[in-house]
Amino acid sequence: MLLYQPELHRPIRSFVLRQGHLTPAQERAFETLWPRFGLDWTPGERIDLAGVFGNQRPVVLEIGFGNGASLAEMAEHDPKRNWLGIEVHSPGVGRLLLEIERRGLDNLRLIRQDAVEALSDGLAPGSLDAVQLFFPDPWHKRRHHKRRIFNSALVRLLAQVIRPGGVFHAATDWTPYAEQMLEILDAASELFENTSTTGRYVARSSTRPPTRFELRGEHLGHPVRDLIYRRR
Repeated sequence: MLLYQPELHRPIRSFVLRQGHLTPAQERAFETLWPRFGLDWTPGERIDLAGVFGNQRPVVLEIGFGNGASLAEMAEHDPKRNWLGIEVHSPGVGRLLLEIERRGLDNLRLIRQDAVEALSDGLAPGSLDAVQLFFPDPWHKRRHHKRRIFNSALVRLLAQVIRPGGVFHAATDWTPYAEQMLEILDAASELFENTSTTGRYVARSSTRPPTRFELRGEHLGHPVRDLIYRRR
């Protein structure tokens, strides 16, 4: 996810690109399944979502889907919406391609590209029904906080691509990051409103399957925080 720092005049990425080792099955997935379910998007080009999915159904974008297990489950249980996943880690993309094949999904497509570039250049204004950001890298050390994908610039991009009435749903098991998200989103109250009745977090919905990061965090005693904000 490419973050731009004007004072440095260079891009700062919120991820470390680790290609990882592809299993033979994942290599086959890239060869045989990517042409059908993957988007070879070129930065600067507008993505024709209706053309990609072959219909006009609402589209949900998930940023950084990891191994893709929860995204595949959501797509399977909500066939009335289309699902678009962005991930840069090749083994995770390969795993999800295989899961798409196993579940017989036709409403899920993948992009292996920088998420901020896609939000900035690839998606039309108001084209998304929802955006999900689950368990992004918290970059724990203070000197690395600038690498966090979630910041005020991202909120402005989200407001651009999410339709009025659409939602942004985030989750993290790192409480300081959750507090930062709340602060940034509340500062953008002209763009988003908190759906929580307490003005803070919401309970995890049964429609969001737990991820492996979530289960690991719970095992370590980290409370999971969900935030759902609606686009005004």
